[in-house]
Amino acid sequence: MAQPVIPTTTASRLLWLVLALVSLTTCVHFWRATTLLDEGSDSLDEGGDYSPYDSHHHLRKGTISLLQVPSKNLKPSLDFPMPQEGRAKQCINRSYNTSAMPQVAIIIPYLHESLELAMHTVGSLIGNTPPELLQEILLIDDGNEKDWTYESTLTKLHPKVKYHRNNQRQGLIKAKKTGADLTDAPVIVFLEPHCLANRQWLEPLLERLMQDKKRVVIPVIDILPEKDPSKYVYVAGMYGGFKWNLEFNWMGTASGRNASYKIPDPFPMPSMSGGLLAMWRDWWLESGEYDSQMTEWGSEHIEMSLRIWRCGGTVEAVPCSRVGHMFRGHRPYAFHGEAAVKNKKRLIDTWLDNYKEKAEQVSQGTKNIDGGDISDRLAIRDKLKCHDMDWYIKNVYPELAFY
Repeated sequence: MAQPVIPTTTASRLLWLVLALVSLTTCVHFWRATTLLDEGSDSLDEGGDYSPYDSHHHLRKGTISLLQVPSKNLKPSLDFPMPQEGRAKQCINRSYNTSAMPQVAIIIPYLHESLELAMHTVGSLIGNTPPELLQEILLIDDGNEKDWTYESTLTKLHPKVKYHRNNQRQGLIKAKKTGADLTDAPVIVFLEPHCLANRQWLEPLLERLMQDKKRVVIPVIDILPEKDPSKYVYVAGMYGGFKWNLEFNWMGTASGRNASYKIPDPFPMPSMSGGLLAMWRDWWLESGEYDSQMTEWGSEHIEMSLRIWRCGGTVEAVPCSRVGHMFRGHRPYAFHGEAAVKNKKRLIDTWLDNYKEKAEQVSQGTKNIDGGDISDRLAIRDKLKCHDMDWYIKNVYPELAFY
């Protein structure tokens, strides 16, 4: 086999080096987009909303999604496809003192969802949650049309399953707040109606919450492929973040960010993906809940991440807690882009400080619109003596300075 030819002139060597670096970078990006195994692990770790693996699991063109037509003729059932074991060895059969743990209320808003998937979600929660820890599962019907409400079926699933209907659509952000207002458990858990709770999903989250009342915890979010949500795909551990356009993304692996990281230790999340989280009710209220003037969905998870970190709390992923989530190629409901733009404008005006102009330059449509009155959000900043954006970049998310 012929040996590679190494250029001899200085200019040629420089050009050769640049080409080699480009090739290496391409390989790294290809690996990051396709690998499912975390370094040094024989199990798999984390994914989540806006997963980098979406393209591998979305439906092919012309295929009908479970979410495109309402479910019919399904009897109430708590049966669900139990995921194959794939957790880290250190997590399996770990014992927890559940008698010392607080109860939780699980809040699940839904709009144009599959009844089959919703029943799988509830079934996995009932089956994989210690009953003494579960106060209730509250399903929020966010203004569904008659064929999509499923009330008579959902309310027959289990005595701990509760149902509330919003007569008019509130949007995901407000529906979550409505659910939190209607429950009184010490811990609030937000989930989605197309999930599967894995074995011992809740106990590791509560264990971490009991160590810090101002902590927000997130399960590792695995993949339920849209083309076959009965499958469960364990994915590599990544931390959440964003660039100056303030759009969430998975930015890299926990071990890639911290060379001393050891699986399955919890790790900090500069930003949460938004859909799945747990926190103390007292901290939910004290820290400002969601911005009540944000509508539908969008930017609330970035806003909450900045607020929690900068106002005395932390956000972390807990790899021993795993929940599968179905990543959808298309939303099964109408979404108004102007709502997302206004939400982001409120985020920028409240939290970006001297980086406001930088964010507006790359956040389409935000520069010349009015985000509305933010005096109540600024009052929260003052009351909690929150840090500024420079502190967040320096202490939580230094990578942001390089984007």
